[in-house]
Amino acid sequence: MKSQPKYLSAQKEDSLNPNHNQKPHPTAELQPLADFINELNIARRSFSLYPLEHPQVASSNSKALQTLLKLHELREELTLGVSPETLFVDQQWLDKNNRVYNEFARFLFDLGVASISFKRGLVFTELLRFNQLLRGDRDSIEDAGGFPALLQMAQINHIKITPIDYSAFRARTGAGADSAGQKPLWEGFLQGLLSDSLDARGDSGDWPGHLDPSIVAEALNQRLADEIAGSDGYQRVVSTLVAKLIETDPEQDELPGRKLGSLLEQLEPKLRDSFLSSTLETLDQVPAAAEQVLENFPQELLTKTLNLQQSRQLHISNRLINLVGKLSTTPAPTAGYTQKPDPESLDEEVVLARLNILFNEENQDLYMPGSYQHALREILDKDQLNNLPEAEKLALKETLEQQSIERQCCAIIFELIDGHLSAESEIALQQNLLELSRFFLDTGDFTALREIYHRWSGYLNSNRAHATVFDETLLTNHTRLAFMVEVLDGVELWGKEKVAEISAYIAAVGDAYSEPLIERLGLEQQLSLRRIWMKLLEGIGISAHQAIIPGLKDKRWYLVRNLLIILGQQPELSSMKAIQHLTNHPHPKVRQEVLRILFRLNPATANRLLKKELSSHDPGARLAAVQLADLSRDPDVLSNLLQLLQAKLDSDSDLELKKQLLRTLARIGNPDSLPTLKQLLQKKGLLVSRRQKQFQREIIASLAEYPQQRAEPLLKELTRSGNRQQAKQATEMLQPSAGASL
Repeated sequence: MKSQPKYLSAQKEDSLNPNHNQKPHPTAELQPLADFINELNIARRSFSLYPLEHPQVASSNSKALQTLLKLHELREELTLGVSPETLFVDQQWLDKNNRVYNEFARFLFDLGVASISFKRGLVFTELLRFNQLLRGDRDSIEDAGGFPALLQMAQINHIKITPIDYSAFRARTGAGADSAGQKPLWEGFLQGLLSDSLDARGDSGDWPGHLDPSIVAEALNQRLADEIAGSDGYQRVVSTLVAKLIETDPEQDELPGRKLGSLLEQLEPKLRDSFLSSTLETLDQVPAAAEQVLENFPQELLTKTLNLQQSRQLHISNRLINLVGKLSTTPAPTAGYTQKPDPESLDEEVVLARLNILFNEENQDLYMPGSYQHALREILDKDQLNNLPEAEKLALKETLEQQSIERQCCAIIFELIDGHLSAESEIALQQNLLELSRFFLDTGDFTALREIYHRWSGYLNSNRAHATVFDETLLTNHTRLAFMVEVLDGVELWGKEKVAEISAYIAAVGDAYSEPLIERLGLEQQLSLRRIWMKLLEGIGISAHQAIIPGLKDKRWYLVRNLLIILGQQPELSSMKAIQHLTNHPHPKVRQEVLRILFRLNPATANRLLKKELSSHDPGARLAAVQLADLSRDPDVLSNLLQLLQAKLDSDSDLELKKQLLRTLARIGNPDSLPTLKQLLQKKGLLVSRRQKQFQREIIASLAEYPQQRAEPLLKELTRSGNRQQAKQATEMLQPSAGASL
């Protein structure tokens, strides 16, 4: 048998695995390792308990880094392997009874993490960003390209994450394998489960022969009922089994639902509920295969599923419940287990379960009378709804919106809180508003969300409230990270038409949204969404500056530039120090935004820095400076611009710079520039380059932006010049329709 990782613990070996020999971990690393995992878990959880700027976040991440540095004194790289129940290092399991290890392992496993490596050289900002990434759910992480892509995007170079490779979840060929080659996944998994020898990938080692599900069920009932029923780890392993069963080639493993159903049917009730819950939650994620598996389940299990759903012990979609309801009324295949001999004589439990489904308001469309469905189809086929005038549609829509029961409930509660409430009534109304907040978030009614937040805030700040901002729960719920993430996800979920509502709601809540928005702004790839995140940050106002200013130290120049643009919308002297630190930033676009803000707060410093940028040898820096030079009224700046305009024209990049110079000079509109422009127009020669001719056309076009009494004489002079092209262009500009600005 292949070697398995051993548990790192002072406890005695598991009695179910006689080959589970312990190998002690080096004592020098044992305590620092435990300290690091504990501090790392605390640092991770701090993001869900405190805003990013809270001192506790920095403190917990700093402690985690310090404990890691002690481990890096002993090794270059620390790799933590992840299983559903605990962690392992150097092929040795950490204590499987340690609650911290268990919790952290379950969290990482649910994110699809197989291992994490921490390399020597890790710095505080990298660890901070890493823990921020862990706040995402598995779907959003995979949609963004997975952890490797997110780590690269966030410039986290000293942490490596290896995702779980589910293609490795299959039994291995060994001496005891059957003659067909690889033994079926079912037998390999269950034998490994019985011996407690499954590794982190679900591999059970090499085992001979095949197992009857009834034998497996008997063994599980005798040995593992208490352990499995309370173990999330075994449920995740079962989920992995089901996920792979439905992908298995039918020639290798026929009717996985029949074997699985037979096993579940013979388990003890407590153990069966645990396995059944994990099985259904996995099937909910693969609707294409769910029916194929469930149609081979015994009727009793389908009925049990309906009962568990009614008692709210399952967390599966209505779609899957509807499928179970349909299958529970359809005779199932008889192979593999015994059906009820008399299908007309139903058990009372079955009847009650079916009646519950029948009268479930969320599923009533499944039992709609045929005549009514026919009438609806006729209406839709004839497109009768589209025959209404647009104004009538809008009026009807507004009427329906005004009749929302939930909105009316809110209106009643708002009237009640305008009066005097008892403490008990206040608690009850607060709970109602909590539930309504959840409803409005799910339905995309951000206007109603804003009204709830605004009215409840006003009530708390009045002298009538029994609760205070320190012990109330409604506003706290609105600023929970999970709630805010769902609000921000609504931008993509509901589309552009909801952006204004979301912006108004976020502005009402305030700076609690600053950190999540900054994080999204730094990671967003789409330009349209970056603009929306910036707009939402601007809507928060000056209160967002407290979170923006620390972000100016970020290494991502594009994020710093965007944050400066936001600060520039409402510049204030309190942010001057942080902004001035960026005057020597390596990227010219960042320095450009710094100058733009300084021209509003400190023009003298801005002019000095602008002249420095204009004389730079970096073409990008010069171009960025020229683009905002019209903000200056310093005569020396105008002189520098005219000198650059008269420089040699040797390349297309020189031509682009000169075009930008002409646009900037036109915005300044200083008549002192006209003699230089006239001199450049008079430049002649036998061989005038294409660039030179295009440059002269740009000069003439820019004259429209200058004062009429100063530019018109030059245009008239050009009409009489020997250059026919310049004369024609000048004549056209003097026409009333073309030269209105003159």
